[in-house]
Amino acid sequence: MGSSNKRLYTYMGKSSSGKFIQGKIKATNIQWARHQLRRKGIKLQSLKKSWNLPFWGNQTIKANEITLFTQQLALLLKAGVPIRRCFTILAHSIKKPAFRQVILDINNDIYLGDSLAKALQNHPRLFNVIFCNMVEAGETSGTLIQILGRLAKYQQQDQSIKKRIRKALTYPFIVLIVALAVSAIMLAQVIPNFAKTYSKLSGELPYITQFVMDLSENFIQASPLILTSLLALIVIGKLMLRRSQKAVFFIDRLLIRLPLIGSLLRKIILGRFVSTLATTISDGLPMVTALKSSASSVNNRYYQTAILHIIEDVTSGLSLQRALGKQAIFPITLKQMVNVGEESGSLVSILEKAGQIFEQEVELALDTIIPLIEPVMMLILGILVGGLLVAMYLPVFQLGQIF
Repeated sequence: MGSSNKRLYTYMGKSSSGKFIQGKIKATNIQWARHQLRRKGIKLQSLKKSWNLPFWGNQTIKANEITLFTQQLALLLKAGVPIRRCFTILAHSIKKPAFRQVILDINNDIYLGDSLAKALQNHPRLFNVIFCNMVEAGETSGTLIQILGRLAKYQQQDQSIKKRIRKALTYPFIVLIVALAVSAIMLAQVIPNFAKTYSKLSGELPYITQFVMDLSENFIQASPLILTSLLALIVIGKLMLRRSQKAVFFIDRLLIRLPLIGSLLRKIILGRFVSTLATTISDGLPMVTALKSSASSVNNRYYQTAILHIIEDVTSGLSLQRALGKQAIFPITLKQMVNVGEESGSLVSILEKAGQIFEQEVELALDTIIPLIEPVMMLILGILVGGLLVAMYLPVFQLGQIF
């Protein structure tokens, strides 16, 4: 039965050695939870249904906190601290209650016999498939410390790009909201006052002035309907994106085809794909598992579908280069690099180089786009607000020319 059907239960009891323990466990029902705990030698004192903390608590846990946790865990393990002692130390150092509870739950799961990877999998909102697969590979190969270090570096690079993109988009978003808000206030409050003044004048108003006045009147009358329709569209859109895979596929395909922005998105997606693939292969994951982890790192359903086709072909016996060659959305340069890497036995280093190239291209694209954003947004603001002002003062200018 899938993990989505499992519920979270809180328990207290004593271990087989008589030590008091408490924690949380996921199970399909309370009977199965009790059965699992008894099999692990725990004498229960209480067992009750609990709120699933990851549903609400993890939303307040930031990505940089996960990165810091990963770095600290790697340092403690490198210093020779036993893994359960590591989690006890980390739990005491974490101030955020939601995150502290997650760390304690992981520590408890390890005490009950789970591997670190298995314990992390119980918190998918914090530790994704890539993270858990790489930790599992590290535990199997005895290179957990090195893999945790690489994971932290991978997370830092990913967060750095996201932070720069967010920073680049924050200013234009604010300018756009201000422009729309000012335009709405003018249509609802300022222009009606002009309309009352001009209604007392004889003669025909300029076409653009009359158009803006009519727009203002219609805006005031239809504003409740506009607001309701906008909210309905947002709700319907979210529901469609959650329930309709075709809708998500269509939007993701549309986004990567947008001028300017689409090119940037493609470079980000490709960089994340090859970097994740290089990291997971170098950490000892089989090719198919590495491809699955790479697919989960790509936040675009259009590219994910193509990667799933590659996984099917590799599973059936094709080389990565031939499987990649069948997918038109991947650039020829990448296909040639993978071909060279497979033939020379240096696939990981070639993929790492490809990841660096895409990362450099993302930086170059951002350096090109960011300087253009401010003048474009100011132009939009000028057209919206300035256009309304010119339209309303145009009759005044005409009267001034007459007199």
